[in-house]
Amino acid sequence: MASRLTCIAFIDFLFKEIGELPATILITTVTVAVALLGSFLVRRFIAKHLRETGVGALSLLANIVRVVIVVVVVFFLGENVYHVEMSGMVQALGVTTLVVSLGLQDLIKSVVAGLLVVGGNIVSIGDQIILGDHRGEVTDINWHQVTIRDRDGIPHVLPNAELMSSSFMRVTGKMACRHMFECAVSPGANLQLVKIDMEAIAGNVLLKNGWNAPGYSPQVRFVGATAFGTTASVRIFVSDIEYAPAAIDAVMCAIAERGYLSDTIRQVDPRWK
Repeated sequence: MASRLTCIAFIDFLFKEIGELPATILITTVTVAVALLGSFLVRRFIAKHLRETGVGALSLLANIVRVVIVVVVVFFLGENVYHVEMSGMVQALGVTTLVVSLGLQDLIKSVVAGLLVVGGNIVSIGDQIILGDHRGEVTDINWHQVTIRDRDGIPHVLPNAELMSSSFMRVTGKMACRHMFECAVSPGANLQLVKIDMEAIAGNVLLKNGWNAPGYSPQVRFVGATAFGTTASVRIFVSDIEYAPAAIDAVMCAIAERGYLSDTIRQVDPRWK
Protein backbone atom coordinates (compact mmCIF):
# COMPACT_ATOMS: atom_id res chain seq x y z
CA MET A 1 0.00 0.00 0.00
CA ALA A 2 2.80 2.40 0.91
CA SER A 3 4.61 1.67 -2.35
CA ARG A 4 1.42 2.36 -4.33
CA LEU A 5 0.98 5.73 -2.55
CA THR A 6 4.61 6.58 -3.28
CA CYS A 7 4.10 5.70 -6.94
CA ILE A 8 0.97 7.87 -7.15
CA ALA A 9 2.79 10.76 -5.49
CA PHE A 10 5.65 10.44 -7.98
CA ILE A 11 3.23 10.46 -10.91
CA ASP A 12 1.51 13.60 -9.57
CA PHE A 13 4.94 15.20 -9.19
CA LEU A 14 5.78 14.51 -12.84
CA PHE A 15 2.43 15.92 -13.97
CA LYS A 16 3.15 19.16 -12.14
CA GLU A 17 6.80 19.50 -13.17
CA ILE A 18 6.85 18.56 -16.87
CA GLY A 19 3.19 18.73 -17.84
CA GLU A 20 0.45 16.15 -18.17
CA LEU A 21 1.06 15.07 -21.79
CA PRO A 22 4.87 14.63 -21.54
CA ALA A 23 4.49 12.91 -18.18
CA THR A 24 1.86 10.54 -19.62
CA ILE A 25 4.09 9.63 -22.57
CA LEU A 26 7.13 9.16 -20.31
CA ILE A 27 5.34 7.01 -17.73
CA THR A 28 3.68 4.87 -20.40
CA THR A 29 6.97 4.32 -22.21
CA VAL A 30 8.87 3.43 -19.06
CA THR A 31 6.10 1.13 -17.79
CA VAL A 32 5.87 -0.77 -21.09
CA ALA A 33 9.68 -1.07 -21.28
CA VAL A 34 9.86 -2.41 -17.73
CA ALA A 35 7.03 -4.85 -18.49
CA LEU A 36 8.82 -6.16 -21.61
CA LEU A 37 12.08 -6.54 -19.71
CA GLY A 38 10.31 -8.28 -16.84
CA SER A 39 8.56 -10.65 -19.25
CA PHE A 40 11.90 -11.50 -20.89
CA LEU A 41 13.65 -12.14 -17.58
CA VAL A 42 10.78 -14.26 -16.23
CA ARG A 43 10.74 -16.29 -19.45
CA ARG A 44 14.47 -16.95 -19.10
CA PHE A 45 13.98 -17.98 -15.48
CA ILE A 46 11.14 -20.33 -16.42
CA ALA A 47 13.16 -21.84 -19.28
CA LYS A 48 16.10 -22.52 -16.96
CA HIS A 49 13.82 -24.04 -14.32
CA LEU A 50 12.10 -26.28 -16.85
CA ARG A 51 15.42 -27.55 -18.19
CA GLU A 52 16.52 -28.45 -14.67
CA THR A 53 13.27 -30.18 -13.72
CA GLY A 54 12.53 -31.80 -17.09
CA VAL A 55 9.07 -30.22 -17.43
CA GLY A 56 8.52 -29.38 -21.08
CA ALA A 57 5.77 -26.75 -21.31
CA LEU A 58 7.63 -23.47 -21.67
CA SER A 59 5.13 -21.98 -24.13
CA LEU A 60 2.20 -22.54 -21.75
CA LEU A 61 3.82 -21.01 -18.66
CA ALA A 62 5.36 -18.15 -20.64
CA ASN A 63 1.97 -17.22 -22.09
CA ILE A 64 0.42 -17.19 -18.61
CA VAL A 65 3.17 -14.85 -17.39
CA ARG A 66 2.61 -12.54 -20.37
CA VAL A 67 -1.12 -12.33 -19.70
CA VAL A 68 -0.55 -11.50 -16.02
CA ILE A 69 1.97 -8.78 -16.90
CA VAL A 70 -0.33 -7.25 -19.52
CA VAL A 71 -3.24 -7.14 -17.05
CA VAL A 72 -1.09 -5.51 -14.36
CA VAL A 73 0.26 -2.89 -16.79
CA VAL A 74 -3.21 -2.05 -18.15
CA PHE A 75 -4.67 -1.63 -14.67
CA PHE A 76 -1.70 0.44 -13.47
CA LEU A 77 -1.77 2.83 -16.40
CA GLY A 78 -5.55 3.02 -16.46
CA GLU A 79 -5.95 3.86 -12.78
CA ASN A 80 -2.92 6.07 -12.17
CA VAL A 81 -2.04 7.69 -15.50
CA TYR A 82 -5.12 7.85 -17.69
CA HIS A 83 -7.58 8.15 -14.77
CA VAL A 84 -9.91 5.48 -16.09
CA GLU A 85 -12.34 3.90 -13.62
CA MET A 86 -11.14 0.32 -13.83
CA SER A 87 -13.80 -1.09 -11.50
CA GLY A 88 -16.44 -0.51 -14.15
CA MET A 89 -14.26 -2.20 -16.72
CA VAL A 90 -13.77 -5.14 -14.38
CA GLN A 91 -17.53 -5.56 -14.06
CA ALA A 92 -18.02 -5.31 -17.81
CA LEU A 93 -15.17 -7.75 -18.32
CA GLY A 94 -16.77 -10.16 -15.88
CA VAL A 95 -20.05 -10.16 -17.80
CA THR A 96 -18.22 -10.51 -21.11
CA THR A 97 -16.12 -13.35 -19.74
CA LEU A 98 -19.24 -15.20 -18.60
CA VAL A 99 -20.85 -14.91 -22.03
CA VAL A 100 -17.71 -15.93 -23.86
CA SER A 101 -17.03 -18.84 -21.49
CA LEU A 102 -20.42 -20.36 -22.27
CA GLY A 103 -19.43 -20.56 -25.91
CA LEU A 104 -15.88 -21.73 -25.28
CA GLN A 105 -16.41 -24.43 -22.67
CA ASP A 106 -14.31 -27.01 -24.51
CA LEU A 107 -11.43 -24.58 -24.98
CA ILE A 108 -11.57 -23.53 -21.33
CA LYS A 109 -11.54 -27.17 -20.25
CA SER A 110 -8.45 -27.75 -22.35
CA VAL A 111 -6.70 -24.67 -20.94
CA VAL A 112 -7.47 -25.69 -17.35
CA ALA A 113 -6.36 -29.23 -18.16
CA GLY A 114 -3.15 -27.79 -19.60
CA LEU A 115 -2.44 -26.06 -16.29
CA LEU A 116 -2.96 -29.36 -14.48
CA VAL A 117 -0.74 -31.21 -16.94
CA VAL A 118 2.08 -28.74 -16.37
CA GLY A 119 1.56 -28.22 -12.65
CA GLY A 120 1.39 -31.92 -11.92
CA ASN A 121 4.19 -32.83 -14.35
CA ILE A 122 1.81 -35.45 -15.76
CA VAL A 123 3.54 -35.59 -19.13
CA SER A 124 6.64 -33.87 -20.47
CA ILE A 125 8.13 -33.35 -23.90
CA GLY A 126 9.96 -36.52 -24.90
CA ASP A 127 7.59 -38.90 -23.04
CA GLN A 128 6.16 -41.89 -24.88
CA ILE A 129 2.43 -42.24 -24.23
CA ILE A 130 -0.44 -44.45 -25.32
CA LEU A 131 -3.83 -42.69 -25.34
CA GLY A 132 -6.70 -44.59 -26.92
CA ASP A 133 -5.68 -45.47 -30.47
CA HIS A 134 -2.76 -43.05 -30.38
CA ARG A 135 0.78 -43.95 -29.43
CA GLY A 136 3.71 -41.62 -29.85
CA GLU A 137 6.29 -39.24 -28.45
CA VAL A 138 5.14 -35.95 -26.91
CA THR A 139 6.71 -33.16 -28.98
CA ASP A 140 4.82 -30.08 -27.74
CA ILE A 141 2.54 -28.93 -24.92
CA ASN A 142 0.75 -25.59 -25.20
CA TRP A 143 -2.35 -23.79 -23.95
CA HIS A 144 -4.96 -26.27 -25.09
CA GLN A 145 -3.33 -29.25 -26.78
CA VAL A 146 -0.62 -31.85 -26.72
CA THR A 147 1.14 -32.92 -29.91
CA ILE A 148 2.50 -36.45 -30.22
CA ARG A 149 4.49 -38.00 -33.08
CA ASP A 150 3.65 -41.58 -33.99
CA ARG A 151 6.09 -44.21 -35.22
CA ASP A 152 5.56 -43.07 -38.84
CA GLY A 153 6.62 -39.53 -37.91
CA ILE A 154 3.05 -38.21 -38.29
CA PRO A 155 2.01 -35.61 -35.67
CA HIS A 156 -1.32 -36.00 -33.85
CA VAL A 157 -2.88 -33.11 -31.93
CA LEU A 158 -4.85 -34.07 -28.80
CA PRO A 159 -6.79 -31.60 -26.61
CA ASN A 160 -5.51 -31.37 -23.04
CA ALA A 161 -9.04 -32.10 -21.84
CA GLU A 162 -8.92 -35.49 -23.57
CA LEU A 163 -5.59 -36.22 -21.94
CA MET A 164 -6.97 -35.46 -18.48
CA SER A 165 -10.33 -37.21 -18.93
CA SER A 166 -8.97 -40.46 -20.38
CA SER A 167 -6.60 -43.04 -19.01
CA PHE A 168 -3.23 -43.18 -20.72
CA MET A 169 0.01 -45.07 -20.25
CA ARG A 170 3.61 -43.89 -20.31
CA VAL A 171 6.05 -46.06 -22.23
CA THR A 172 9.72 -46.13 -21.28
CA GLY A 173 12.50 -46.28 -23.84
CA LYS A 174 12.64 -45.09 -27.44
CA MET A 175 9.69 -45.54 -29.78
CA ALA A 176 9.98 -47.84 -32.76
CA CYS A 177 9.41 -46.02 -36.06
CA ARG A 178 8.14 -47.70 -39.21
CA HIS A 179 9.38 -46.71 -42.66
CA MET A 180 8.58 -48.11 -46.08
CA PHE A 181 10.02 -48.05 -49.58
CA GLU A 182 9.26 -49.95 -52.78
CA CYS A 183 11.28 -51.70 -55.45
CA ALA A 184 10.58 -53.80 -58.53
CA VAL A 185 11.55 -57.48 -58.81
CA SER A 186 12.41 -58.88 -62.25
CA PRO A 187 9.69 -60.93 -63.97
CA GLY A 188 10.15 -64.67 -63.46
CA ALA A 189 11.94 -64.38 -60.11
CA ASN A 190 10.88 -66.73 -57.31
CA LEU A 191 8.92 -64.25 -55.20
CA GLN A 192 8.83 -66.43 -52.13
CA LEU A 193 12.61 -66.72 -52.03
CA VAL A 194 12.98 -63.01 -52.82
CA LYS A 195 10.70 -62.15 -49.89
CA ILE A 196 12.73 -64.31 -47.48
CA ASP A 197 16.01 -62.89 -48.78
CA MET A 198 14.90 -59.24 -48.55
CA GLU A 199 13.63 -59.64 -45.00
CA ALA A 200 16.88 -61.36 -43.97
CA ILE A 201 19.01 -58.65 -45.60
CA ALA A 202 17.07 -55.83 -43.96
CA GLY A 203 17.16 -57.56 -40.57
CA ASN A 204 20.91 -58.13 -40.75
CA VAL A 205 21.64 -54.51 -41.76
CA LEU A 206 19.54 -53.10 -38.93
CA LEU A 207 20.98 -55.47 -36.35
CA LYS A 208 24.58 -54.88 -37.45
CA ASN A 209 24.26 -51.10 -37.08
CA GLY A 210 22.20 -51.15 -33.88
CA TRP A 211 19.16 -49.62 -35.59
CA ASN A 212 16.76 -52.51 -35.07
CA ALA A 213 13.65 -51.98 -32.97
CA PRO A 214 13.27 -54.79 -30.39
CA GLY A 215 10.17 -56.85 -31.01
CA TYR A 216 9.84 -55.86 -34.68
CA SER A 217 11.07 -57.58 -37.84
CA PRO A 218 11.30 -56.28 -41.44
CA GLN A 219 8.32 -57.11 -43.61
CA VAL A 220 8.11 -57.56 -47.37
CA ARG A 221 4.80 -57.54 -49.23
CA PHE A 222 4.18 -57.80 -52.97
CA VAL A 223 1.64 -55.12 -53.75
CA GLY A 224 1.26 -55.14 -57.53
CA ALA A 225 2.82 -55.52 -60.96
CA THR A 226 4.04 -52.82 -63.36
CA ALA A 227 6.18 -52.58 -66.48
CA PHE A 228 9.19 -52.72 -64.13
CA GLY A 229 8.16 -56.10 -62.71
CA THR A 230 6.51 -57.16 -59.45
CA THR A 231 6.37 -54.30 -56.93
CA ALA A 232 7.71 -55.19 -53.50
CA SER A 233 6.94 -53.04 -50.47
CA VAL A 234 9.71 -53.22 -47.86
CA ARG A 235 8.88 -52.14 -44.31
CA ILE A 236 11.59 -51.67 -41.72
CA PHE A 237 11.35 -50.73 -38.05
CA VAL A 238 14.09 -48.65 -36.43
CA SER A 239 14.49 -47.93 -32.73
CA ASP A 240 14.41 -44.16 -33.20
CA ILE A 241 13.30 -41.87 -36.02
CA GLU A 242 16.74 -40.23 -36.23
CA TYR A 243 18.15 -43.50 -37.60
CA ALA A 244 15.61 -43.73 -40.42
CA PRO A 245 17.49 -42.00 -43.30
CA ALA A 246 20.70 -43.97 -42.76
CA ALA A 247 18.81 -47.22 -42.21
CA ILE A 248 16.75 -46.87 -45.39
CA ASP A 249 19.86 -46.03 -47.43
CA ALA A 250 21.83 -48.98 -46.04
CA VAL A 251 19.01 -51.50 -46.59
CA MET A 252 18.39 -50.25 -50.14
CA CYS A 253 22.10 -50.54 -50.98
CA ALA A 254 22.24 -54.10 -49.62
CA ILE A 255 19.15 -55.16 -51.61
CA ALA A 256 20.46 -53.48 -54.76
CA GLU A 257 23.48 -55.82 -54.71
CA ARG A 258 21.21 -58.80 -55.26
CA GLY A 259 20.50 -59.94 -58.81
CA TYR A 260 16.72 -60.10 -58.70
CA LEU A 261 15.86 -56.40 -59.05
CA SER A 262 14.39 -55.29 -62.37
CA ASP A 263 16.91 -53.77 -64.77
CA THR A 264 14.31 -51.18 -65.72
CA ILE A 265 14.10 -49.71 -62.21
CA ARG A 266 17.91 -49.57 -62.07
CA GLN A 267 17.82 -47.37 -65.15
CA VAL A 268 15.08 -44.94 -64.08
CA ASP A 269 15.72 -44.75 -60.33
CA PRO A 270 19.32 -43.81 -59.34
CA ARG A 271 18.81 -45.16 -55.81
CA TRP A 272 19.07 -48.71 -57.14
CA LYS A 273 22.17 -48.34 -59.31
